Amino acid sequence: MQERRASPRIKIRHKVGVTLSSGEVLYVWTFDMSLGGMQLLSEYNADAGDTLRVFFSVIDAETDEFVRISAQVRVAHTVYDGSARCFRVGVEFTGFEGDGRSVYNRYLDSRIYSRFGQHLIVN
Repeated sequence: MQERRASPRIKIRHKVGVTLSSGEVLYVWTFDMSLGGMQLLSEYNADAGDTLRVFFSVIDAETDEFVRISAQVRVAHTVYDGSARCFRVGVEFTGFEGDGRSVYNRYLDSRIYSRFGQHLIVN
């Protein structure tokens, strides 16, 4: 099966807050992240097409300071992972607040560079 992604997934465990449509906030961990979205590990399922808000903090590679990122996401798919005893919820980014997209891209690029010695984003 051929990979359909525009950008590679990077296995990163990162704590993420998820705001549901009800206003309730859940905290979950990422399984992986990419420029287009992330895969979340959750004890709760979600329906494909649901719109959620995620928020998390990363170190901005440009300023070397922690920055909070907030983004709207759409649930692309969910699957139950029996070995991990949780759902893997794949979400795609549909919008970022402020300069969140730029900060997120720099963060992922710095993680790739530190692991593999190459840049994810080529200017």
